[in-house]
Amino acid sequence: MIYLDNSATTRVCEAAVRAATACMTEGYYNPSALYMPSMAVEKEMNACRDTILRAVDAGGDARVVFTSGGTEADNLAILGGMEHMRGGRVLYSAGEHPAVREACEHLKNMDAQEIPLAADGRVRLDRLEELLTPDTKLICVMQVNNETGAVMPIAEIARLRDRLCPEAVLHVDGVQGFLRVPFSMRETGADSYALSGHKIHAPKGVGALVYRPRLRPSPRQIGGGQEKALRSGTENTPGIAGLRAAIEAWPKDTDLRALKCLLFSELKAKIPDAVYNGPDPGSPDTAPHILNVSLPPVRSETMLYALAGDGVYVGIGSACSSHKQKVSRVLRAMGLSGLRAESALRFSLCPFNTEDEMRTAAAIAAKHYELLKKYTRR
Repeated sequence: MIYLDNSATTRVCEAAVRAATACMTEGYYNPSALYMPSMAVEKEMNACRDTILRAVDAGGDARVVFTSGGTEADNLAILGGMEHMRGGRVLYSAGEHPAVREACEHLKNMDAQEIPLAADGRVRLDRLEELLTPDTKLICVMQVNNETGAVMPIAEIARLRDRLCPEAVLHVDGVQGFLRVPFSMRETGADSYALSGHKIHAPKGVGALVYRPRLRPSPRQIGGGQEKALRSGTENTPGIAGLRAAIEAWPKDTDLRALKCLLFSELKAKIPDAVYNGPDPGSPDTAPHILNVSLPPVRSETMLYALAGDGVYVGIGSACSSHKQKVSRVLRAMGLSGLRAESALRFSLCPFNTEDEMRTAAAIAAKHYELLKKYTRR
């Protein structure tokens, strides 16, 4: 089995399994209780906060609130952060995850507008500059696009914000970038940053929102007042323990970009019609772990199932619902033609992948391509 769908979820690493298991069997105390074992659990939670703050270079005035994952973190920043607003503009990139896009569109009292993408999937700064006005209250641009791997120019966006609407909050969905692409909240000027554990080999069901003073979120759920009253409910301490362990265990010496470039070169050599979608795979404008490739004329679902039959698991660049082909919103926003968009696959890597897996996956894809291209509907 070759698993190349790590942008969907990842295998929990051994360090995270051990940490979560120890928390469930030994450190199972409620961190809100007042006796010593509970205080030790709270101390471990705060150690995870510090680990996250260092990982994103958040600065001394930043805080961390634990959530159930990236979606809740995005919702807390957007819906919670804008709850007190009555009017104004909200901007979000055309490539945003639904957790961001739909949250922005849910802000009934605000004018939500898309920021167009360039052909390589990155935000068009010229169009953003036109959209930024003094009444802009929130700008949402992801760190890394989850389909194409395009790395967004967050620092440049913040500079435009500072010049044209200095009071606006800049929220970054870091779910696909956290740890895999270096990020500094201080240097980029981001005000909030969402992350999810299960994308980095931590358990599912845990994430975090890092936020700085400019963002003043209101709680989205109320009750016992946990997480400084921003996220009531007994904390997921095993998940938090696993998250901290996964962050600390993340290998610093794995060259995912080299693996990705090897995979594309093998695909291109065996399937000359293969074309990447997004920035050049070797460019710093794309994340090291995501490769979006079209293999026309074979449609993505067809190739996905063929690969899965041989134990190669990949993601998809377009969705199929009720037997009706739907082109990815992201690829459509990039201006891709129908056939190219309909044949897009997403290969997403992790530190556990190997060079041999890249070569084998490309060879299997080429085998199926030679057969399937003969039977593709015109």
